[in-house]
Amino acid sequence: MFYKCPMLLYLNKHGPQEEKEIHPIIKKRHKTSVPFLSPEFVKSEVKKTSNLIKKGNDIINQKWMSFNKLSTKIDKLKKIKENSVFGPYAYEPIFTRGNIPLRKPLVMEGVFSAYICSKFQDIDLNYFILQREKEREKFVISDEIDILLSDLPRIKKILEDNIDISPDYTRGCRVCEWRIYCRNLAKETSDLTLISGIGKRIKKELRSISITNVKDLAEADITKISSDVASKRELTYFKLQATAIIEKKDIIRNKVSFPKSKIELFVDIEGSSHHNFIWIIGCFIRDEDKAEYRSFLANSPKEEEKMIISFYEFLSEFKDKFIIYHWSSAEPQYFKQLTEKYNLSSNDLSNVTKNSFDLFPIFKENIILPLYSYTLKEVANWLGFQWHDPLSDGATSIVLFDKWYIERNKKALQKAISYNSDDCRALIIIKDYLIKNLSSD
Repeated sequence: MFYKCPMLLYLNKHGPQEEKEIHPIIKKRHKTSVPFLSPEFVKSEVKKTSNLIKKGNDIINQKWMSFNKLSTKIDKLKKIKENSVFGPYAYEPIFTRGNIPLRKPLVMEGVFSAYICSKFQDIDLNYFILQREKEREKFVISDEIDILLSDLPRIKKILEDNIDISPDYTRGCRVCEWRIYCRNLAKETSDLTLISGIGKRIKKELRSISITNVKDLAEADITKISSDVASKRELTYFKLQATAIIEKKDIIRNKVSFPKSKIELFVDIEGSSHHNFIWIIGCFIRDEDKAEYRSFLANSPKEEEKMIISFYEFLSEFKDKFIIYHWSSAEPQYFKQLTEKYNLSSNDLSNVTKNSFDLFPIFKENIILPLYSYTLKEVANWLGFQWHDPLSDGATSIVLFDKWYIERNKKALQKAISYNSDDCRALIIIKDYLIKNLSSD
C-alpha cells in the first residue's frame, strides 16, 4: 500500500473512514475495511506456520511469517534444499498474481515478504518467485532490499501518525476510494500535484527548493531551477498553469490554424473494458448552423464489425469533405484497432486519419486554463457546458453500459447514450471557444 501511495496507507490507518466513496467502476457493494490485523491474530497464524514447517511439508499455502514486529502473508511456500533454523531444508516464497503487471507495489511486496521469509528461517534468501498462470519468474531482490530497508522507518512513522504527509493527486487517483477527500485536501493546501504534469518526483524536487504550493510556483523564477527537476519547456508550462490558477483566467500563448470544412463531425467513442469491445461511436454532425446527434451501436461483440462498417459508410456520404474533431489520441487509435481487427479497407482508415483534428493538445501548447486537469468534462464545465447528469463520467458510462449488456436495462443504455451525446456536444463548445480565442485566420 505504501508503494502504491503513502497517502493511501495513511488514510486507511488514520483517515475519516466515512469520507471514503466507492467509484462506480469498482465493483464492490461496500467500502473496504481498514486492512490492519491485531498482533494476537498474527502471532497465532505465525505459530501455525512454524508447526507446518517443522513437519517439513513440501508445499505450505497462505501462511504468515514474522520478524521484528514485521509480518507478511505468503501465497505459497515451497520446500528447497537449504539449511535453516528448522533443519536441513527451507522454504522459498511464491506469489500467484495472474496477469497483473509487474509494477513497483507488487515488486516491493515480494521484496518485503522475501526479506521476512529470510529472517524467519535464518537463511540468505535474495529472491522471490512470481507465478503467473503457466509462467514462473524468479525475481532477485539485491537492489530493492536497500530501498525497502530505507523506507521502513517512514512506513513506521505513517502508521504511528508521526509524519507530515500530503496527497499526491495524480491520474491514478480517479478510482481511489479517497479521491474526493484527497482532491479537496489538495485544493485546500494548493498542492503542487494539482498542476498537470507534476508528479511525486517533481513535487519532491520543487519542495526541496522551497516551492511548496501553486502560489510559490506562480511566483518562482524558473531560470534558477535546475534542468534536473524538469525541462525548461515543462517548467514554463508549470509556471503558466500555476499563474492561470492563481489569477483565475485563461492565458493565450499562440494562435492556431484550424482546418476549414462545411461539415464538422464531433466524435466520441466508448468501449466496454470489462467485455473488451467498442460499443458506441457517437457523432454530432454540424452543417453550418444545423446540428444533429447520431450514434452507432454495438450491443455485443458480434455487432462491433457492423458498427464500424456503418460508420465508414456514413462518412462516405460526405465525399472526403468533413473534419472529425475529437479529444485526445484515443479515437484515432480505436479506428485503427477496429480497421485492423476486421481487415477493413485502409482507405477508410486513411479517410478518418487525414480529416481528424485533436483538440486536447492545444491546451498544452497554445492556451492555459485555470484548471487542475484537462479532462473533457473539466474544460467544458469551465466554459459553461453542463452534462445532463453532472455526476456522470467515463467510468460511470462503462457501468451503465454493463447494466444494459448484462441485465438488458434499457434505462441504463439510454443514460449511457445520453452521456456520450453530451461528450460530443462538449466538443462543439470547446472547438468554438478555441476558434474565437486562438484562430489565426
